[in-house]
This record gives sequence, C-alpha cells and structure tokens, in this order.
Amino acid sequence: MHSSKLFLFINGFFFYFYWWICFWGASNNQYYIGPFIAILYFIFHFIIIDEKMKEFKLILIYTAYGFVLESLFYYTRFINYKGILPENFSIVPFWVLILWAGCSLTTFHSFKWIYRKYFLTFFFGGCFGPLIYLSGHIIGCISLQYNIRISYLILFFIWSFSFTILNYISVIINEN
Repeated sequence: MHSSKLFLFINGFFFYFYWWICFWGASNNQYYIGPFIAILYFIFHFIIIDEKMKEFKLILIYTAYGFVLESLFYYTRFINYKGILPENFSIVPFWVLILWAGCSLTTFHSFKWIYRKYFLTFFFGGCFGPLIYLSGHIIGCISLQYNIRISYLILFFIWSFSFTILNYISVIINEN
C-alpha cells in the first residue's frame, strides 16, 4: 500500500472529483468527460502504487459486483440512469461502472481507515452509500422509482451488506 499523506489526499480528492464530474456529465449529456478524467487518474494510480496485481484484482471484483448490482437496479426499474448505454443498449452506463472501479482504488488508500472494520463498514456503507444515489437523483443523472425515504431505506440495507462484503473481499485479496 502506498501510504504517503500526499498520495492519500490525492487518492481521495480525485475519487470525489471524477465522481462529481461523472454525475455532472451524465446530467448534462456529457457522458464521457467523467470517465475520461477517471481513467487518467487510474493510469497515474497504477504507476504510483506498489502492489498492482492486488489492486487490479480488486478493480475487477468491484466493477463486476457493481455491474451486477446496478443491473439489478436498472432491470427492476428501481433506478433509471442517464447515458448512451441504457438509452441505446439497455445496460448500465459506463460512467457508473467507472465509479465502482474508482471506489476500489480507495480501498487500500484513502478508505484504509475502515479496512477490516466490518461494523464500521456496515454502518458507514448503510448511512452514506444511499446518499450517493440520492445526490445523483437530485443532480439529475439518475431517477429513483420510489420516494426519497423508501429509496434510502432500500439502499441502506443493500449498501450496508455490499460495502461489508467488499471490505471482506479486499482483506482476502490483500492477505493472500
């Protein structure tokens, strides 16, 4: 794990930066600007870090997990996404998958403070994970099927378990 304070700051800053650019871009039909910035950061990230294979495995797992979860949201009509892929091919947009990939790159760095702390992961995943979707709904890059309270409650349970599962998987990858 690369642990300099500057890198931890850069890691967290860029995650939130391209996250908001992805949201803004999708809201304004500029679907590729956020993913483009994220991919530039991913390249920088993989140049800087030491244990590339562990993070490569993690990025694949998070992205696959995100694809399955977001596809469930999409096909159950719980969430409608703005983007070229859902509009033309009925699949989850690329900008959403980029955010899952980017989240994985924070696991061993700016989010390492919750590494292996499953109760905290469960709690923070449930409390803050749904806020991502609510903010996306407010910004206009997604629309939620149900009202804010019902959506938050559903997402609370899904994100509590999802974030805990992903934390556990990251421990397995890191320690093998």
